[in-house]
Amino acid sequence: MKESKNTLISVVVPIYNVEKYLSACIESILSQTYKYIEIILVDDGATDTCPQICDQFSLKDSRIKVIHKKNGGLSDARNIGMNLAKGKFITFVDSDDLLDCKFIEDLFNTMIANEADIAFCDYCKIDENCMSKVDNSVGNIIKFSNTECLENLYIPKTHGMEFVAWGKLYKLDLFKKNKIFYPKGKIHEDTFTTYKLCYYANKVVFVDVPRYFYRIRSGSIMSSRFNETRLSKLEAAKEACSFFQEKGESNLLKLSFNDFLHSTLSIYCEMYHGLDRKEFRKLKYELISVFKMTLKEYVNRVNIGKRKTLFYQFFSIFPSVRLAELILK
Repeated sequence: MKESKNTLISVVVPIYNVEKYLSACIESILSQTYKYIEIILVDDGATDTCPQICDQFSLKDSRIKVIHKKNGGLSDARNIGMNLAKGKFITFVDSDDLLDCKFIEDLFNTMIANEADIAFCDYCKIDENCMSKVDNSVGNIIKFSNTECLENLYIPKTHGMEFVAWGKLYKLDLFKKNKIFYPKGKIHEDTFTTYKLCYYANKVVFVDVPRYFYRIRSGSIMSSRFNETRLSKLEAAKEACSFFQEKGESNLLKLSFNDFLHSTLSIYCEMYHGLDRKEFRKLKYELISVFKMTLKEYVNRVNIGKRKTLFYQFFSIFPSVRLAELILK
C-alpha cells in the first residue's frame, strides 16, 4: 500500500444540538498531528447554535466544509458526509466526543505499515465536563484477519474492540465497493454495518492506546429512556446471521446467533425495568415473536449446546425476566 504524508483523510462529524461540546470536538480534530485532512461538518438540522458554530469554524480553516440539512438522523448525516468525502480514508467522530491529537496519525501509520483496510484504537469514557489528555505511549499493535477480527468483536478480549462506527479509520473503498451505508432511521446503526466492513477487509489492525474519548452525557440517545427503536439492535443481529449463513461462515454464524439470543434477553430485561406495564406488554409480544421465529430458523443449523437450547426454547414459550436474567448470568 503506497501512501504518503499527503494522502487525504476525510473526517465526518454528524451534528445535532450539541452546542456545549461541539467547539471542543472540532478543536480536537484541528489539533491532529496529521494535517492533510478534510473535515466535513454535517449539521443535521440542529435547532441550537451548532449551525453558527460550524460556520464560524469554517471561516478559520479552509479544511472545514459545512453541510446544513434537514434533520434525518445520525445515519443520514454520516451517509451524506461519506458521499461528499474526497479522501482515500475516512473516520467518523461523534460531535460530543474528542480525539487525542495523534488519533489519525497513529491509525493511518499503523494501517499503512501493516497493509490493513481498517484500524481500530482503544478509547476512554469521559464525563460531560472532562477534556481529553495527550497520551504519548506507543502501545501494542494487534493484527487480525477479517474473521479473527469478527471473532474478537463478538467475544471481546481487548478493550476497544467493539462494533461502534467511531474510533476507527477505514479505507473509503470498503464502503463504496461493497455498497455499505448506515441504515436511515435506526439506532445501533453501526451494528448493521461494522460486521460487513470487517468481513470485507483483508486485514484489520488494533492500536492498544486510547486515542478516542467517548463522552457519557445525559440526554444522549444511549442514555435516554428505553423506547421501541432499541429493537433495531435485534434486527441488526438477525441480519448478521443471514449474512454469515450466505457466506458459509459457520463459526461466525454461531457467534452472531448467540449475539442475537443474548441481545434479545438483555433487551427484554431493559424493557421490563424501563417501561410501564402497558408499554411492556405491547413490545413483549413483538419481541418474543421475532425471537421464536429466529430461534426456529437457526437452532438446528447452529450447535449452541443442549442446555442453552432448552433454556432458550423454554424462554420462547414462557418468557419471564427472572429466567432471562438467570440465562444472562
